[in-house]
Amino acid sequence: MAIKILLIEDDDGDSRLIKEMLNAAFPRKYIIKVETSLKKSLRLIADEAFDIVLTDLNLPDSNGVETFTCLRKKIASAPIVVLSGIREIALRVVNLGADAYLIKGHGNGGLISRTIDYAIESKQHKQHFQSHTLKEILV
Repeated sequence: MAIKILLIEDDDGDSRLIKEMLNAAFPRKYIIKVETSLKKSLRLIADEAFDIVLTDLNLPDSNGVETFTCLRKKIASAPIVVLSGIREIALRVVNLGADAYLIKGHGNGGLISRTIDYAIESKQHKQHFQSHTLKEILV
């Protein structure tokens, strides 16, 4: 079954490169939709479910931590992987709850795919643990 990705990236070259790397390494594994702004992405998220979101933090209508926090409020169940050119900023957002990060310009289709798989698997484990812990508390 294909993994449905929302890629939020305003740089056409970066989004094209990510799509090409993933499709070259793993054809038919991914369905990738691209949006170029936070506002458009939030509208799309309201209408469609995604398995994972890959997002640049600096968009035409949002910057840095604000981008992540707006997304996390709208999609609590799907993992969010941050795309950044600056490791320190990416780590800061991971500390705020992002599921993983990728440094722009460093990587290939295999690395991106492993990061996606890790983020999805990790999110599923966290949700499973939280639901069991809550049930145990209520009993």
